[in-house]
Amino acid sequence: MTTGGIRAPRVDGGVLAIPKPQHVTELARANRAWLESWSYDVQGRSALAVREHARREVWEISRQYLASHGLEPDSTSLDSLAERTLVMTGHQPELFHPGVWIKNFACWAIARLLGGWSLNMIVDNDIPKASAILAPRRAGDRVRLTRVEFDEWAGEIPYEDWTVADPSRLEVFPERLRAAMEFEPGDWLLDQHWGVVRALAGVPHLGTRFSIARRMIEQDWGVRNHEVPLAALSGSSAFLWFLSHMLAQLPRYRDVHNQALEEYRAEHGIRSKNHPVAALDREGDWIEAPFWAWRQTAPRRRPLLARQRARSIELRIAGEHDTLIELPLAPDMSACCAVERLQALHASEIRIRPRALATTMFCRLFLADLFIHGIGGAKYDELGDRITSRFLGITPPPFLTLSLTLHRNGLPVHGTSEIDIARNHRLLRDLAYSPDRFLDEPTQAAVRNLLDTKRAAITRVAETPAERKARWAEIRQINAALAPYVQDKYAETIAALGLALERSASDRVARSREFSIVLHSTSRLRDVMLGSVRWG
Repeated sequence: MTTGGIRAPRVDGGVLAIPKPQHVTELARANRAWLESWSYDVQGRSALAVREHARREVWEISRQYLASHGLEPDSTSLDSLAERTLVMTGHQPELFHPGVWIKNFACWAIARLLGGWSLNMIVDNDIPKASAILAPRRAGDRVRLTRVEFDEWAGEIPYEDWTVADPSRLEVFPERLRAAMEFEPGDWLLDQHWGVVRALAGVPHLGTRFSIARRMIEQDWGVRNHEVPLAALSGSSAFLWFLSHMLAQLPRYRDVHNQALEEYRAEHGIRSKNHPVAALDREGDWIEAPFWAWRQTAPRRRPLLARQRARSIELRIAGEHDTLIELPLAPDMSACCAVERLQALHASEIRIRPRALATTMFCRLFLADLFIHGIGGAKYDELGDRITSRFLGITPPPFLTLSLTLHRNGLPVHGTSEIDIARNHRLLRDLAYSPDRFLDEPTQAAVRNLLDTKRAAITRVAETPAERKARWAEIRQINAALAPYVQDKYAETIAALGLALERSASDRVARSREFSIVLHSTSRLRDVMLGSVRWG
């Protein structure tokens, strides 16, 4: 799937869905039929066996997670999983915007149409972007961005290890946010959301608090997706079987990954060595795997490195010298014993988590019948599909790309366009290079002389480069002499341009689709999320 042309909707309430909503249930059924017939050996187990086991495990992990926080899953039974379609999505546990949140509601709605079940994955192995949100601040008829922190920034710590650093700042965040925005109290989702966040003072991890608050709101609105943190999923035996397969085939996977990445960058004109992902490195016999690794006591993500021995594979964290574990594993060996050792490692302080491309490969092939991506994830998986097709020798099942643009109500919009700004820029240029066009019938002899001299210079034939250069310099000198006579018009245009730029900047903020869900109207969010798209 080519995603280079995907753009978020510009209009308020606009929805992006690729494929179109009426084709989505058909796509899910086709994906499921293909996945159930996929014949592939995953290190001693069939892909179908790994897939069936993965779905049963994620069902159990999800129910345990939800029950531990007093949340309700849907009524899917364990016995019916094999017959029911799974629709899945996922995102980081952050205060995201409505364009991200719509995936959760679509996940639920599509699964209901298919008689299936739905799952949201909490991507808690990622690094938080900030410990603050950007909010609109009104200043007269202008809107500016203001940054309001909800916790102290703790550095590049994954969500699953990010504990609240400043409880007092978190507690008073709604009051500080309203004061910074200078808005009257309204029907904000903030109040309901933060009421839960405050009530979860005994839950140390901030990402977990945000996830529970968001899921409670969904539950109140009748949406009960299963949920699973990626940290918990990473300890499941099915995932560890997938991990073992990737490690056993790592030299081949690295070659495929790096070649596909090089081609992707060349096709898209990308020069950065880190975009969209970095190439997998090699240090002698040690090969970088598409997984992160770190210690709970030192929660900084580092590449996981693997070294193949005769009939085993050693693992270590990049930057460390000690081996984490030695797995009884080789390209032609079953992963059963390696999985047992990895399960013991998972129970320790060691974290091994998939990177983005490996995460979606596992989810789309071994869990979901239909995976829902946002715009960013869809662009990532253009590369992911290329890697998967070459590594596994298949065409990956297509996904749904979904996003929404929702503007925050109550913000002033001037309607200033780029055309207004460009018109003023052109006018300033014309005033500089053709000031004579803006002069009324000149009455001063000096002005008439300048105009006559300019007309003569323009019509004069200049045959040599030196003559053309002299003519250009003369015209430029005349324009400079005429500038004082159009100074009022120039000042007026400068002021108009400044006003247009200010209003345009204000409009960009007012029309931003990036404001967190907590800054939007609860009633409007509920109406849009539950009724914006009709599927099937």
